[in-house]
Amino acid sequence: MTKTKEVAKVQKTNSERFTIMVMKEFSANLGKLEFNQKQKKLAQHLFLKCDEQLKFLEAKRVKSNSKMSPYTWDNVNAQKLALNAVHRIELGLDALIPNHISPIPYWNSKENKYDLDLRIGYAGKDYYRRKVATVEPRDIIYRLVYSTDHFKPIVKSFKNKVESYEFDIKEPFNRGDIIGGFGYIMFDDDELNKLVLVTEEDFQKSKHSAKTSDFWEKWPVEMRLKTLVHRVTDKLQVDPDKANESYFKVEADDLSNPVDDEINQNANAEEIDFPEAEVIGANKPEPEETELEQDFDEDGNPIPAGVGIPVDDMVDEQGPGF
Repeated sequence: MTKTKEVAKVQKTNSERFTIMVMKEFSANLGKLEFNQKQKKLAQHLFLKCDEQLKFLEAKRVKSNSKMSPYTWDNVNAQKLALNAVHRIELGLDALIPNHISPIPYWNSKENKYDLDLRIGYAGKDYYRRKVATVEPRDIIYRLVYSTDHFKPIVKSFKNKVESYEFDIKEPFNRGDIIGGFGYIMFDDDELNKLVLVTEEDFQKSKHSAKTSDFWEKWPVEMRLKTLVHRVTDKLQVDPDKANESYFKVEADDLSNPVDDEINQNANAEEIDFPEAEVIGANKPEPEETELEQDFDEDGNPIPAGVGIPVDDMVDEQGPGF
């Protein structure tokens, strides 16, 4: 056997190297010696998502004759990616589920490599925040309200023990402008049910507080939905016994978005199209998903698995990974 063949036989794939690095960080930061089978699967799914994103962006870079460094694994800040991956995996987030995790590259000039921001989408936020709640909700319904819709909150009072609402879509194909949104948190004990209202003014405050308006300008519906999910799940009381280090880490990451910082500093802004980088490959459904039988809510709206969001309020396959 030649030396070339021997070296090729010993060399590990990018997937194997990624998994090994994540497992090392898992042990060092969380004090756990090894992954269980579910965590191994989540690590593999995260690698596949990142790999898909890098391959797409590299093909786009080559086609456009960009002078940016190639989007390859050799140019990825693997140590930082592995550390961030640990916390997403610990929370049970699956990168192959739409709107759980979207890897977004930005250039780290100090390291001369790409950092992959593992941004958690609204479905991922909904998933892990339910799990750490003192009382885990039975379900949460999210709705954006348009100007032609009928919406009436039913508040809790001495005559009414259960907080609720009335909601009808009067003009399904011409609903008008978005005027607000609401979330309805349901528990096994109906008297704990909570209705959370978010006004268009609230959405505008979130838009103006963002470091870049690009996402709000390109995807106004999706950004409102993302804001709605954040506002509603903020109302879930966190159980200290359930909230681990990974929970606090990803919550802190949300407060400091490196992609927005990079754009705000005008570093590489002309060469990296961040909104498109987030869109492509981030949340494309698996081919067989289009053939799966859909569940419907009481209004006849299709519901994605795990989240009560009507299909017209969701990000389509060309939309960003919020």
